[in-house]
Amino acid sequence: MRTNGVKILDPVLESKQLDWMVVRVEECPNEQAERQLVARHFRLPRQPAGNLRAYVEPVVVRRSRRRVLFQQASGEVF
Repeated sequence: MRTNGVKILDPVLESKQLDWMVVRVEECPNEQAERQLVARHFRLPRQPAGNLRAYVEPVVVRRSRRRVLFQQASGEVF
């Protein structure tokens, strides 16, 4: 089971979003599998610089007994 989606955190300006993915623990048993999923499904983190005002934060991984949640926030700085 792999579920993913995007949540708009700032619905007025639409300048912040949260990309997320949930997988079963069986699909992601260790840190090496976490790194592979992050590299395959998420963007590289970067800070806003110059004319590029967009940023991407590092992926946050949270584990429970049955599932693993991956979250990555991104947006635009005004």
